[in-house]
Amino acid sequence: MTILNTAKRALQFFRIGLAAKKLQRSQSETERLLAKQALAGLFADARGMTMKVGQLFAGNDGTTPFQELVEGIEPLPLKAMIPLLEAELGQKYKKIFRSIEPAVAAASLGQVHPAVLKNGDKVAVKIRYPDIGDAVDAELRLVGLMPGVGPVNRWGFDLDAYKKSLRDNMHRELDYRSEAQRQDYFRQTVPVPGLNVPKVYMDLCRERVLVQGRAEGVLIDKTGNWPEQDRRAIGQTLMLTLFKSLFVAGEVHGDPHPGNVFYSRDEYGQVQVTLLDYGCTISIAEQRRLALLKLIVGCRERNPTNPLDCFAALGFDSKKLAPISGSLPALCQILFRPFLINHAFDSEQWQLGQGVNDLLGDFRWWFRSAGPSDLFLLMRAFQGLIQQLQQLDVKLPWWTLLQQAVGKDLIQQAIAYELPVVCHEQTTKLLSFDQQATELCVRVSEGGEQRVALKMPAEAVLDLEHLIPEDVLERITDSGTIDLKQLGNSIRANGITPQQLFVFEDGQKTYRVWLE
Repeated sequence: MTILNTAKRALQFFRIGLAAKKLQRSQSETERLLAKQALAGLFADARGMTMKVGQLFAGNDGTTPFQELVEGIEPLPLKAMIPLLEAELGQKYKKIFRSIEPAVAAASLGQVHPAVLKNGDKVAVKIRYPDIGDAVDAELRLVGLMPGVGPVNRWGFDLDAYKKSLRDNMHRELDYRSEAQRQDYFRQTVPVPGLNVPKVYMDLCRERVLVQGRAEGVLIDKTGNWPEQDRRAIGQTLMLTLFKSLFVAGEVHGDPHPGNVFYSRDEYGQVQVTLLDYGCTISIAEQRRLALLKLIVGCRERNPTNPLDCFAALGFDSKKLAPISGSLPALCQILFRPFLINHAFDSEQWQLGQGVNDLLGDFRWWFRSAGPSDLFLLMRAFQGLIQQLQQLDVKLPWWTLLQQAVGKDLIQQAIAYELPVVCHEQTTKLLSFDQQATELCVRVSEGGEQRVALKMPAEAVLDLEHLIPEDVLERITDSGTIDLKQLGNSIRANGITPQQLFVFEDGQKTYRVWLE
């Protein structure tokens, strides 16, 4: 039976792979829509871990076929789930519930049934699918056979660690008792105005059954016509929840796809955000929380904090980061950009991927491969927040809300936190934030008189070739005295530090470019 299950899941993986390739090769919008519908259907049929991948597509895509995975798929009949419910509870369901209704939608590992307890409490009963454990085990066996290809192989990703992280997380998700405990902990330790974490009825939770308070509301795509102040309140609640759960509670919701959040108004008309499904969370130890907060504050204040040691405390491989250590302060300026300004930040203008690529080039894979295997769940949490803010069409002050979420005392504790000692090679460039240049300066003089004087953020040096007028760039190239490409590579390797970049004499004009 195990071999048969594995073979079936392998066939599903193969069919999904073919459908994904067909989607990638689709030319017209009609072809793409049909391909997406086919792919979404395969994800839905697979359920389990495979459907979770489809829900991730939905979070990134927002189009109708994948959206069906967020809103739920066709559930199994109630009569098929009742025997499993009674087996877990050890008694007839009518002794505990006044009523239980068919599920209105189904998720990747189980489905939720509205019910009413004997005492009149309205609850939601999540029941794990029959045999889903065997299906997930089959999928995990297939994942364990995956070879390291592409960037995974070339840049030395610890694929075994990623597989183990995925395997451990999926096994934990299959045990609803573990989910109930994490949900109860989250409810107690993440008090945020406007946030609702449904109460868990711990005495009724079992390995395959979870009973919680019933939640109602709409998905985020239905909030587009809500007043701006309501959408802003939603965004603030989401952001405060992430910051408080990460830095204070140390337990982050790692499955931010849109189907896990309901939006509603309470009896007083105040916006309420209900966060569901705590099967996939990531625990962040205090050392890592303080190191991350120290890194953000150090980057913002340009203080003597060494980012390489902070990344090491976060779980990064410091030896792998050594070749790009000079670029780490500039990289932090890109990664933490929303925290570096005091006003509302427009995430549409972030272009994070482009910024990292401009700085590191292919070495962006080296940075990613140096990170701990559980980092992708934390990145998913931040990615989910950004997508939600974009759907809500609101801009918020990240730094202000971070201060509100964690408080001044914790920020001061992070600043004072002594990072674990890391032994570095003598050739490793240890560059702190205060050693980084702040401005790129350009001065053009003619006949001894200044004609142009410009200052811009130091990070603009990474795009220097595009900042120089084309006619001047052509003459610099033709002169053969200045290699801008080599200059850029040197800056990427050694850091954006105060230095003279070049002086170019062009007839009566003198171009001087430097960092200070």
